[in-house]
Amino acid sequence: MSDALAPYDTAAPDAYWMPSRDGGIHRLGPMPAPWAKVRGGTIKSITLSDKPRINRRWSREWAAQQSDKQFTSAVETDVRPVVVENLTVRDTHLAVNGKWLVTGPAGARLLGTTGRAAKKARGQDASVEELNAFFTQASQHPSELPLWQGDIAGLDFVIEARNLKNYFHFVRETFSVLALIADLDGFTGRIIIVAQDRDVPAFVLAHIAAIFPELRDKVDVHQAPATFERAIIAHYSDSSYFYQHEDKIEGLIPDHQALAKGEIGTNLMKLIILNSYPRSLQKLREVAHKRIEDQRFEHLPDRFWVSRRATPGHDRTIENEDEILALLEPYGFKKIYFEDYAPLTQVGLLRDADIMISYHGAGFTNMLYAGPQARIIELGTLQTARLRMDDFTGFANASQADYTVAVADFPDEFGDDIPPMRGAGIYPVRMSDAAVANLIALVKTL
Repeated sequence: MSDALAPYDTAAPDAYWMPSRDGGIHRLGPMPAPWAKVRGGTIKSITLSDKPRINRRWSREWAAQQSDKQFTSAVETDVRPVVVENLTVRDTHLAVNGKWLVTGPAGARLLGTTGRAAKKARGQDASVEELNAFFTQASQHPSELPLWQGDIAGLDFVIEARNLKNYFHFVRETFSVLALIADLDGFTGRIIIVAQDRDVPAFVLAHIAAIFPELRDKVDVHQAPATFERAIIAHYSDSSYFYQHEDKIEGLIPDHQALAKGEIGTNLMKLIILNSYPRSLQKLREVAHKRIEDQRFEHLPDRFWVSRRATPGHDRTIENEDEILALLEPYGFKKIYFEDYAPLTQVGLLRDADIMISYHGAGFTNMLYAGPQARIIELGTLQTARLRMDDFTGFANASQADYTVAVADFPDEFGDDIPPMRGAGIYPVRMSDAAVANLIALVKTL
């Protein structure tokens, strides 16, 4: 454990782990192509705002997103267990042999952290040039990982967890990895979740016990930072697509987009996440559906409005929620709270769902379990559409659901102004009478 970690403002080629240079990561078997084209979901948007300014702005940004950020197909990115040596978990990032890993959820956060530090130290242009230099250098050398020659008995599986208290982060970044572990032959060690806080919410334990009962007694939570001489981790092949040049998918990224020209910016991971999902999510979906394959849920509504109970200092409830629900009830809608249902019941609820409507929040994570017949409508604002849409597109692509992002208004206090997008948390959604009428008109067509 002698390798010191590079400061976050270190130039990317010197800071990031390269397969041909740094070593310490070993595959356990064949490694398929990093990306594979899949059918994906149907992702749409509508505007419900009363403000022409917001409607015009989102219409422009939605069109630009379709042109400049959308691939020609959804993608499944590969995730495989690998053996690593000299592993460090620090600040929600991962490093091997003293070099930061720029893959997976930890890598996405790393790009933000190091990008901001490099920009402050040397400027935006330099930080982007350095990132491109890393991928250029990595692509010039063999990228295949060496095969692990020993067995894995007794090795622990380490998962970095950004936030166990948030259902979205738990499912996407931590829980889904358990699906890889459940399928890992010869694994006899512990599952070490390294988190910033060792307190484990009850819902985390409940979901593990329900969907991975064989693993429930293997899980320990350690507080970050942590180091491991040897362990198993999930190796994400998301960003590695850009240095495994032999595995390129022709026509996937439109020619006019920067990525197709080899121009990789600091928003790389957001572009990948917008268009893809990791294989671990699909495996979690399959395991969860297998758990309920013989169960029936006719007693549950197939059209429902998902509400959220307010907690101190955290209440984004739509003010006229009851009035909206009264107008939805004639179309078969019921109001539910996900937390009232056991984990497997939540899976069944979405598997059999016809229409789910709610306002922006972690509950849309359950879209992962939706059947392809499901229509999911998220009521949000210009803020959530611009900054958080990619939170849930991966779940829609994995489930092949029909996902509509509806852009409504900010709270009345802002009038015709558009509030700051960053630095103030997530604003509640305001639904005017006209917006509600347009929502009901949409429901009538479904």
